[in-house]
Amino acid sequence: MCGKSHLQNCCIYIGGLAIIFSLVEFGYRTYQLATRGINKLVLGIVICWLLIFLAAIVLIVGAVKKKTLLLMIWVIVSLVCGMIIIILKIIIYSLYFSNNPYVTYPIVGVCLIILLILMVFLFVYYPYAYRHELREGLYR
Repeated sequence: MCGKSHLQNCCIYIGGLAIIFSLVEFGYRTYQLATRGINKLVLGIVICWLLIFLAAIVLIVGAVKKKTLLLMIWVIVSLVCGMIIIILKIIIYSLYFSNNPYVTYPIVGVCLIILLILMVFLFVYYPYAYRHELREGLYR
């Protein structure tokens, strides 16, 4: 997907995708909170996506300015918040699927969890690889 010379561009794209995903998820979950009342699990997801949104801005600035500290902030925030989102969504899906007798709902839920795991992996891998190459001095 991204070669070693394009890791900076990958970090910028990942930051942009994270901003888009976080705005969509944040908007939908905020709508759920407003219409269905306060749910602690959904509120946790909203807070995590808000942190990912803020860290995505830090990622883009860090990639453009080639600052390894800013890249590491993104890696830590995206890994921690991503794992929290995955755990919260597993809990939400398991509660929802236990009440629905349809077979397709758990399959869709598992596919969404797998996509979230893949997204967290990509959100962490490319910025960390770019940070590693900056630390070795390949881009200076």
